[in-house]
Amino acid sequence: MQHEQPRGGRARRLIALGAALAALAGGAAAQEDIRAVLGQPVLALAQRAELTTGLRFNSGGHRGPLAARLRDPGPPVALADGRWLFGFGCMAQGCRDGGAFLAYDTQDERMFLLLTDNGAVRLSVPPDPRAWPEALRPGLRDFVPALAEAMGPRP
Repeated sequence: MQHEQPRGGRARRLIALGAALAALAGGAAAQEDIRAVLGQPVLALAQRAELTTGLRFNSGGHRGPLAARLRDPGPPVALADGRWLFGFGCMAQGCRDGGAFLAYDTQDERMFLLLTDNGAVRLSVPPDPRAWPEALRPGLRDFVPALAEAMGPRP
């Protein structure tokens, strides 16, 4: 013999299940377009699913300092040439003394990362400055002017 539940209880469960599924679908839709981070702090870009695994893998022994610099103040995430999202965070003393520059190529799904500390580059992804796109040069100039000149293809 099957036990029947009151119709009101069943209906409430179905409504709750539908609301939960709609919330999940809404969350997935919100995550679909990475460009939604435009105008937000660089930490919003770093927290995107498209970058979290790459950041963990590439940060190595620099994970703590990188996390701190990504939380530091900086300009909002911007878009270069309609393709590269980028932003940075820096210590109060300046980006040269401690900062993180993060960029993401929305077409090729590649990450670009710089971590500076005490006037030196501690981490660069990719490590070869010639592999960095020319379009990121203006953003890098705002980050650390000397680095902008070193990055990008050579004529």
